[in-house]
Amino acid sequence: MLLAACKGPAGPAGERGSAGPAGVAGPAGPAGTAGPAGSAGPAGAAGAAGAAGARGPQGPVAAGVDTGMNVTIEVSKPANGTHLVAGDKATITVTLKDQFGNSLSKDDFATLNLYMYGPQDVTKTVTAVKLLNATTDRTKTPHHYIDLLKDTNVQAQGNVLRYALQAVSNEAPGTYTVTLYTVKKGEPAVNQAFVLADIQIGTATAEKQVVEKEKCAACHLGAQNGQFYFHHVDPGRTPYGSPSIDSIPVRTCKACHNEEGYAAYPLPTDATKRIPDPIVFRVHGLHVGEELANPLNNDPKTGIFKAYTGVVFPADILNCNYCHVDDRWKTKPSREACGACHDAIDWATGKSVVKGKKDHAGGPQANDAACAACHPADTGGVMPVAVAHDPKVNIEHDDVALTMSASKNGKFYVAGEKPVVTIVIKDAKGAPIDHTKVDATNYAAANLYVYGPRANSKPVLTLAAKTGISLSKASANNTIVASGTPKGWTFAAGDTFKIAVSPGVVQVLTAPEGLQTPTKVAAWLSASLPTATITANETAGTVNILSNVAGASSRIEIYNSPVTTRMGWKPVPLNITEHGRVIGQTVGTTIEPFVLIGTLSTVPNNLRATNDPAIKRTAASITYQLDDVTGLKPGTYIVNAYANLATGKTKNGWAKDAFGFTTFQIGTEKEEPKVAGNCTTCHGNTIMHLNEANVHPAQFNPDPCKACHDYDRPGTGEGYSRTGGTSTNGWAGYGAKPISARIHGVHRGLYLEHKENVYAGNPNMASEIIFPQDIRNCTVCHDKTTSGTWKTEPSRLACLSCHDSDKTKAHGKLMTLLPAADYDPYGPQAVETCDLCHGAGKEFSPDKVHNISKPYKPPYIREPETR
Repeated sequence: MLLAACKGPAGPAGERGSAGPAGVAGPAGPAGTAGPAGSAGPAGAAGAAGAAGARGPQGPVAAGVDTGMNVTIEVSKPANGTHLVAGDKATITVTLKDQFGNSLSKDDFATLNLYMYGPQDVTKTVTAVKLLNATTDRTKTPHHYIDLLKDTNVQAQGNVLRYALQAVSNEAPGTYTVTLYTVKKGEPAVNQAFVLADIQIGTATAEKQVVEKEKCAACHLGAQNGQFYFHHVDPGRTPYGSPSIDSIPVRTCKACHNEEGYAAYPLPTDATKRIPDPIVFRVHGLHVGEELANPLNNDPKTGIFKAYTGVVFPADILNCNYCHVDDRWKTKPSREACGACHDAIDWATGKSVVKGKKDHAGGPQANDAACAACHPADTGGVMPVAVAHDPKVNIEHDDVALTMSASKNGKFYVAGEKPVVTIVIKDAKGAPIDHTKVDATNYAAANLYVYGPRANSKPVLTLAAKTGISLSKASANNTIVASGTPKGWTFAAGDTFKIAVSPGVVQVLTAPEGLQTPTKVAAWLSASLPTATITANETAGTVNILSNVAGASSRIEIYNSPVTTRMGWKPVPLNITEHGRVIGQTVGTTIEPFVLIGTLSTVPNNLRATNDPAIKRTAASITYQLDDVTGLKPGTYIVNAYANLATGKTKNGWAKDAFGFTTFQIGTEKEEPKVAGNCTTCHGNTIMHLNEANVHPAQFNPDPCKACHDYDRPGTGEGYSRTGGTSTNGWAGYGAKPISARIHGVHRGLYLEHKENVYAGNPNMASEIIFPQDIRNCTVCHDKTTSGTWKTEPSRLACLSCHDSDKTKAHGKLMTLLPAADYDPYGPQAVETCDLCHGAGKEFSPDKVHNISKPYKPPYIREPETR
């Protein structure tokens, strides 16, 4: 059967179905052409620094360049890990390198000396000669140390030296110090060091030092160069000195200065015997200097401390804590430590070896066992150590509280303002006194000073400042006192006295012949000098001539004549002493004629006075109305006051006193920096001027000092008239020597060529003072907190007070312009030209000529025998 169909027309398209799943990706087509480069993006953060690479080899050093040295010392570890015990042996290892780490050999060194000492208790410290295997025979070289350059027991391997100590035996337990004194070859010997390493013997407990270097640094560390200044820093064995020996006080010191060490001194009574010089004896003896009484110590020819008998400890010597770091100074008294200062006792007999000094109340002492029984630390016994050394005994000062009235702006006074000072004197318990009793009956002195500005202080704002010398009268006293019985002077026939007392003319008076007492001389002069008042003091053996005229026209002229010579109307020469010996005399007064005016050394306002309208008293206080501040230079000004009771003494016999000071601002809120400071670093809280005829206590602070040592100049002339100068008032017309000149002179003391010009009244006042470091360390006093003018404003006043030779003084005169018609070296017409050569940044500016640190410069010779 055949079936057939016909094809019909296509129907309409159906709806589009959903997309099927994606097919497999086809193969990648060929890469297209690269497009243009895009702009650079921002820099990414820096990655962390990589580890430092190994140090490369040292490059070649130019010929003549010093490579320095770096020497280390190490002690082998104890077998038990903490300390050596009997039978143990330790080995000392020394490594020699230069400052670049390159090896050195012992042939590069001039000195490699090995020391060892212990324990650290200074009364027990000895050189460990058995461990070192060193001799104690002082006739041998070396003794008490090992010379690593020559000793055959030293094992040298390249730059490493090893030295085996002997076995520990009966050494006292404690901390022992191995020290190496090393000096590299070269001139000068700039490369030197004293290196240390500690080891324990017999105990694991490390000992502490009695004194640490930080205590010594207060006075002896050079502010500019960081160098300690003690005995060995002096140029001696070499022009450079041996500063490394003094580099870590007192640890390096004890290497030699111990109970049985290298350092020893010849016995003054038998120079063939040498006695160990332990550190406690040496340090105490040096610092107590002036108070030493035993001829064994202070004899000017043979004394152990003959070069230091002028030393005065700059702080209170009773304050043992000033140097000691703990309380062993009072808990462990010993004959050696205590006897080094209290040196008059022979402990074997208990008797004093010095006439006038007491025997030891406890009798002879064979050892130190009984010391603490009589001298316990704080209480009980015969005399506790702390009580005997209580510095408060010397600081029994009352207080003067000073306050200023408020300025209008609350910060400083301006033109038109008149400040008021309120003075409140308080007793030792802090209670105010009854100020209505501040009078001549109850008080020997009660003075107020106002002065400024700080940099160039002069009296201001008070009655005394205005009055000046207008009320002063010229006065003269003979300086050769009457003698014999009765006291007097013997004049020969024809002896004369040439004198003029203003407003009178020059007279030549014929003296009465024969012995004349002070009363008779006064009567003779009174009859001949109607313009003067003449008084006699039979007890003192003196006569005074006082001009009847006050002020600028008051004047006495004394000429050379027989009576002038016999009575010393021109002040006579004074003895200059050194270490108890007279070594010369001052020249005395040589000017012709000798002129005296109405002098004024200081400008106090007498708070006991009743004629000063500025003074108001109530029971609660005293007020002083100051003058208008108009016309005063802007800056910092100072008020200073002190008061001394007419009766009442401190425990040490000084007059009972009170003092205080404050500052105030005029014309500026900004306080002036001090020119110098840091006095208390060495001087502590001690007080000056407590042994004067009229006590005027002063702290070690430039501000109160300038109450007297200011820059007011009522007179004329140069130097002191008593030491060959021409001054009519104190020093160079100033009265009290200005502070810049006085302080420099005092601290330069022993090394001045004209010590007598520090203070003419006592030419030996500062003649043996040794500054405790190189005085060219100017920044000890003139540190960064001060004005800095020491290096920018040179002046004759400051500079010539240290550089005091005749040549330098002549140089100062030549460089000062003076009008020929009015020759007054420090007068208002004098023009100094110092800053042309010595000013800031100039070739010879003070900071450049006093530079002792870059490079280090050895100090001047500091020991008198080698000067």
